[in-house]
Amino acid sequence: MAKYRKKPVVIEAVQWDGKYTDEIINFIYFIAHWDREKVCGQCGELSSSHGRIKTLEGGHIVCPGDWIITGVEGEKYPCKPGIFEKTYERVK
Repeated sequence: MAKYRKKPVVIEAVQWDGKYTDEIINFIYFIAHWDREKVCGQCGELSSSHGRIKTLEGGHIVCPGDWIITGVEGEKYPCKPGIFEKTYERVK
């Protein structure tokens, strides 16, 4: 199998703190139909502190602390903090 390297691309990203600020309100929405006392299997926080984002692949849950990335076509998608730190570095 051949090996490939990801092309260097500058992206925009914001780390979501669980609050619905003007910066993210246009693409992340609150999950009102969830059981607010249910615990998330990914992060261990209550479901009431989560949001949902529409991506090209469908809807995805966003945990507090996840990064919201704007892709090269303007699409939005969530990224877990550990993966974000391994994949991206801040541009000065």
